[in-house]
Amino acid sequence: MSTVQNDWAINGDEPHALPHVHVGFRDGSRVSVGIETGAVLVGGVRPPARLAPALAWIAAHQDELFTEYRRPNP
Repeated sequence: MSTVQNDWAINGDEPHALPHVHVGFRDGSRVSVGIETGAVLVGGVRPPARLAPALAWIAAHQDELFTEYRRPNP
């Protein structure tokens, strides 16, 4: 699953133990965000407020993201 917005993209297709998505920015910044908690697990972005729209999108699409996550990770 992927979605692209103005300055960021979310990719959640890779299999991992902890349900999370990867958020990448045009400048090369990347973070891994827990689907359930919205917590940044790895990485960072400056200024941190740039992450807010992606976090809101993740929260609004949590069920869809979990469904996609479970496909390769039963």
